[in-house]
Amino acid sequence: MKGKSLVVIVLAVAIALIGASAAMAAVVGSAHDMRSYITDAVSTQVCVYCHTPHQATAITQDPLWNHTATSTAAFGVYASSTLDATVTDIGAGTSVSLLCMGCHDGTVAINSVYKAPTDGNLGTVFDTAGGIVDASGLIVSGANLGIVLSNDHPINFTYDAALVTADGGLNDPTTLPNAVLFGGTVQCGTCHDVHDDTNVPFLRTSNAASALCTECHTK
Repeated sequence: MKGKSLVVIVLAVAIALIGASAAMAAVVGSAHDMRSYITDAVSTQVCVYCHTPHQATAITQDPLWNHTATSTAAFGVYASSTLDATVTDIGAGTSVSLLCMGCHDGTVAINSVYKAPTDGNLGTVFDTAGGIVDASGLIVSGANLGIVLSNDHPINFTYDAALVTADGGLNDPTTLPNAVLFGGTVQCGTCHDVHDDTNVPFLRTSNAASALCTECHTK
């Protein structure tokens, strides 16, 4: 029995490592490869700008998070007379979308981490020619959503059968082929896969003919 348990554990670890390797391969050279924007970066660790296997003291944010968190306390929420969902400000809790905003609200440099890599430095000289980041390492392109989310697609709300019934224009959340929910809620990662830029900008599926939109919306 112990032998079987050990085999299961080894297989689980192997599968996890394969998944991590595939994710890393997809990130290398993509818009989420932060080394692309730093001219003097020495580290070969593409993952370290967001993750670390051993977190710094007093840092417990999942998923083994390493990038400095945003200090923005409130982002506001999208509101509309046609919106039936109850949206909660991500600044008021522990939404996974806060991890995204650590870079995308434009207040924290892309090389600001809790724990430095072991194979070199993250660099401090930024390539501003592409218009993605400024000389301080802050995102300044269209990827900078700012600290106000009231003009963006709502996130941080429960997407369930009750919402489908109330709205009348949504698909059953249990049948979504590509969109992902986080604890039953819509977050940035519902539409975006941060590790795969096959469908720019990191969309979970192509939005040709609004295919991503109609994953949820029956329009």
